[in-house]
Amino acid sequence: MKRLFALGACLAIPLLAVAPCGHQAVAQSVLDGSDKKAATPFTRSTLKTLETRFAGGHPRFRKLALHSTAEKKQVLCGEFSLSTVKAPADDSFVLFGATEGGDAPVVYEPKDIPTELDFREVNQWINHGADLEDLEEMGCVPEGSYRQYSDKLNLVLQHRKTNTTR
Repeated sequence: MKRLFALGACLAIPLLAVAPCGHQAVAQSVLDGSDKKAATPFTRSTLKTLETRFAGGHPRFRKLALHSTAEKKQVLCGEFSLSTVKAPADDSFVLFGATEGGDAPVVYEPKDIPTELDFREVNQWINHGADLEDLEEMGCVPEGSYRQYSDKLNLVLQHRKTNTTR
């Protein structure tokens, strides 16, 4: 019985690193570049992928959150900054999300949609919104985030259409 209890305790310790109360410690250790051992293998590999993808910037991570999908796959959400200062400004952070066994992590840089768009830029803004939609499906951004983005983009495009018909 004691062995079973000890085994259960040993197996539960790694799970504590991803429990809601453990997020701050994991995020802090990642942000300051210290001990990444507290993260799961999926988390470590995702962060390594992002570090490789943005090798010139040495990303700083924060607000890491890990949850599971209905298919029992892990989803990692968070933010990173490529700023070279020790304490990056909040507006320098971009959102990311990754699903275990999925493609490369999805990265979304929040940008304000301009009041007017050149016709050649429309596809760029539509594709930009697709990343936000992916993050919403992963549960990394609040539900309705993509809808707000899409509504604002459509409003700008409608305004452009009325100006071109004059």
